[in-house]
Amino acid sequence: MKKCCLLIVSIFTIQALYGQVSKKDSLLHELSVTSRSDTTRVLVLLQLSEIAVESGEEKDFLAQALNESKRMQYEHGVAESCYSLGWLSFRNDEYDASLAYFSQALDVFSSLSDQLGSAKTLSRIATVREELGSYEEALEYYFQELEILEEIDAKYSIANCYNNIGNLFRIQDDFDKAMFYFKSALAIQNSLENELSAAGVLNSIALVHGELKQYDSAIHLYYQVLHVADENSSKNLAAIASNNLGKDYRNIAAYDSALKYLKRADELNVADGSASGHALAQTNLAETYLLKKDYGEALKYANESYRLAKELGNKRLISRSSNLLYQIHEAGGDYKKAFEYLKSYKIYEDSLFDSQKYESIAKLELAYNVEKKEQQIAALQRENELAALRRNILIGSVIVTGLIGFLLYNQQRLRSRKNRLLLEKEKEVDRMKSRFFANISHEFRTPLTLLIGPIDQIKQSVSDERLQLFLDIMKRNAGRLLAQVNQLLDLSKLDSGQLKLKVVEFDCVPFLKGIVMSFDSLARTRKINFGFSSEVDQLMLCADKDSLEKIIVNLVTNALKFTRAGDTVSVAVLKVEGSQLLPSGSEALEIVVKDTGIGFDAQTAEHIFERYYHTESDMQASTGIGLALVKELVESHSGAIEAKGVKGEGSLFRVHLPLGKSHWERLTIYPNTADYTAEVMADDVPLNDAEAGTDTGAEKTLLLIEDNEDVRLFIRKILEDQFKVLEAPDGKSGIRQAQEQVPDLIVTDIMMPGMDGYEVTRQLKTHMETSHIPVIMLTAKADLESKLQGLETEADDYLTKPFEATELLARVDNLIQSRAKLREQFSQIVTLKPKGVAITSIDAAFLDKLMVSIEDHLDDANLSVEYLGGLIGMSRSQLYRKLQAITGLSPNQLIRDIRLARSMELLKNNSGTAAEIAYMVGFSSPNYFSKCFHDKYGFAPGEVRKQYDPHSSGL
Repeated sequence: MKKCCLLIVSIFTIQALYGQVSKKDSLLHELSVTSRSDTTRVLVLLQLSEIAVESGEEKDFLAQALNESKRMQYEHGVAESCYSLGWLSFRNDEYDASLAYFSQALDVFSSLSDQLGSAKTLSRIATVREELGSYEEALEYYFQELEILEEIDAKYSIANCYNNIGNLFRIQDDFDKAMFYFKSALAIQNSLENELSAAGVLNSIALVHGELKQYDSAIHLYYQVLHVADENSSKNLAAIASNNLGKDYRNIAAYDSALKYLKRADELNVADGSASGHALAQTNLAETYLLKKDYGEALKYANESYRLAKELGNKRLISRSSNLLYQIHEAGGDYKKAFEYLKSYKIYEDSLFDSQKYESIAKLELAYNVEKKEQQIAALQRENELAALRRNILIGSVIVTGLIGFLLYNQQRLRSRKNRLLLEKEKEVDRMKSRFFANISHEFRTPLTLLIGPIDQIKQSVSDERLQLFLDIMKRNAGRLLAQVNQLLDLSKLDSGQLKLKVVEFDCVPFLKGIVMSFDSLARTRKINFGFSSEVDQLMLCADKDSLEKIIVNLVTNALKFTRAGDTVSVAVLKVEGSQLLPSGSEALEIVVKDTGIGFDAQTAEHIFERYYHTESDMQASTGIGLALVKELVESHSGAIEAKGVKGEGSLFRVHLPLGKSHWERLTIYPNTADYTAEVMADDVPLNDAEAGTDTGAEKTLLLIEDNEDVRLFIRKILEDQFKVLEAPDGKSGIRQAQEQVPDLIVTDIMMPGMDGYEVTRQLKTHMETSHIPVIMLTAKADLESKLQGLETEADDYLTKPFEATELLARVDNLIQSRAKLREQFSQIVTLKPKGVAITSIDAAFLDKLMVSIEDHLDDANLSVEYLGGLIGMSRSQLYRKLQAITGLSPNQLIRDIRLARSMELLKNNSGTAAEIAYMVGFSSPNYFSKCFHDKYGFAPGEVRKQYDPHSSGL
């Protein structure tokens, strides 16, 4: 089999080589038979140069093409030959020769009025100048190129030019201008759907984030760029992204990660033959080793960087490597060499930026912008003249049509009145339906709430798995019915104007992403392609979070419901400068929910937001209020929504919500989420009387184990105001954190790579350090087998994705409260024998072992928590957290209570004096024993007989 594979590979290789040779022979033959006066000879030579790169004959063919062009006075051939020779010289790091050839090419292209040729040559000259560190000259050529490209409307080339200009402004620390040009470039590349080029622009934007020390954003963007580069096999872009990623990891002192990506960048540059990239990577490696104080490695890379920079003639790299060598030699005590490199660094650094040249560039850019404005003004004047002509024609038309309109007015007025009456009647019917359902809903809500509460209480006292399963089914369906009732009540509140919106200013991108991605597991189980995208990393929005969540959940749920396996559902977030859906045309947040499901026709689109509207194509029964509620909530935010669909091809819902605060003049806008969360919890998650007086405490710790970063962010935002939230991206690290930190509660996903949630829960419940911690499982799997498997692992609760934030908070609070009651029960049992107490067998074994260890060393006054932890097999902190979680007592309190209980037994049996018994039970002094005894029982040790003697006068 291996021989066959090798034979096939060999055959394809030979065929490829034979194809190259055949093409070359064919071109050579065509060259030999072509007349010496035929310009085709030049084109053939240029083609030969393209296929002769590997053989090293490229320069010879290009030189022949140039000579033939000059001999025949074929100017276009001269220009193309000089352009190709200039690019070849640049690739060979022969910058002077490269500039000379490009200058000749530019002169000829200009004389021929070849705008594309001139533009591409200007771009190449700017590239060479940039490589040499002459940024001011590079900017001059890029602006000249941009002027030509805008005249011929070459969008792709304009985007590349914007990106190049942005990079030069970034290098000169003018980040506002840099971001302006980068965003302009990205908008064009996205409109052209050019993924690789768009990734290149994202790399540039990430560089600006890095310069501004926004390293998290920069690293996130670099990973996106690296993913696209690897998918498209772009060594150059992968090398650039790896180099930049390494630099930012170095900036946050993650040196191992920095070295990993910098070395990868160096390998890619060497493989791609990029000498400048190789030199840059060597410089960055030297800087990283210098920061690690590994001066030997730093010196090796700095010397190589300095050598390469000298060969390339790159002033900026020479300056950087000189500075590095100065610092390394100074640290090593070689002050003579340090001083030499310091002088070199100063010379090159001072020559990099000439303030006079920079001012001339600013003037050039200003002149360019002024010229564009003048052109716009001239165009506007022409438009005004045309507008005046149109206005005169319009006046005449109005006079004529006014007469016709007057005749039609009465007829139209009668028709409008009839339509208005019908519309008002339909609205009144809808209002009657809403009032009717709202009245019924109020009657349903109380019994439903009373059903869900007792179900939770019964679940805590029932151990039978079959009954637990039935109770889960009851609770889930009662919850669904309650959700429908709440939707009806929300509609009723909107109709009556009583829906209270809690508006808060927040970054909506991560919030929306977290909500959307909570449907990811559900989509995967249904084999639906599901995704989220955003044009912006951050966008501040003033809105009611609860309403926004209901909008997104309804739209995504609706899309998934009407989408089949193998189809796609996507959610996109954009910032719109001038919304066409909003009357004001203001800036808006745009949310697009798109699917390739069953779709709907134009007639359905007209009625889809009407209450109680149904179609025959419904795949599942529905109440007909979900989309109506969405529309009402959107409009309550001064927004707009539209629906488009094609029968059998899919549907699209677009929501526009205005940005800014002007539309919320009559409502309080909270500056942060803390005030908002406090009010939501006060209104939407009521506690019973017993719970209302219990403070869950800001010191409670919750561990979240979830592989999806967006879902982790969403859940953390829900819980972080009440808990200290720890995070783990996979099962193994989650178990490790649970054993080290011993949190008060754990929330874990089930579908995770490597170790799934079932195995995580099983291990947590079988380890002594973590067996007591309540666990909530999150999953999209709601089938019987998955539920049983979750219950077999002894999970304490099971929550199906997607879930409401209030439901998660309520379930977490219930588990915390049940654990508090269990601790209270234990704290009342002085001896802490676990018989008859509803805890796991592992916790019972832990308490038995702990009791035996304390009893065995009761007379040891030096019995410490550390020693007791060693006997149990736990650290001091683990023992403290475990015992505190189960009993509410610290280890020292437990030891003291057991000693006092034993002393009481000994005193009752008259086993010795109070002082003797104090030493027998491990107290260091009788006085301290007497104090502790009195604090515990309310009387002194010497009064025990009086208290318990039946013949005592006190009884």
